[in-house]
Amino acid sequence: MGVEIPIVSIKEENKEYIPIGLEYSNSILDDAYLKFKEVKRLTKGLAEVENSVYRLADSIKKTRKRANALKNVMIPRFESIVTVSYTHLRAHETPEHLVCRLLLEKKKKKK
Repeated sequence: MGVEIPIVSIKEENKEYIPIGLEYSNSILDDAYLKFKEVKRLTKGLAEVENSVYRLADSIKKTRKRANALKNVMIPRFESIVTVSYTHLRAHETPEHLVCRLLLEKKKKKK
């Protein structure tokens, strides 16, 4: 039972030049293009972190529910079964078992 952490990938083009013609643009457009590339890269990282945190929080919530179910439902049920079984076994003890058990309890009390 694990949590899958997503990895986002963006197809990066390693271009040395900016694909905008010089005739129709200026340096402000070039700067905007470069900053947009940086924003894409940062958004990718943010998407990974945000999705990971959401999945981990969901997994923690499910784990808490399971732990509470164990603590409040399953463990008390098993404890009652053990008590009934122990009582049933004690009722069907033979005299030899009874003597052994009493000797063990007496030995424990001495320690």
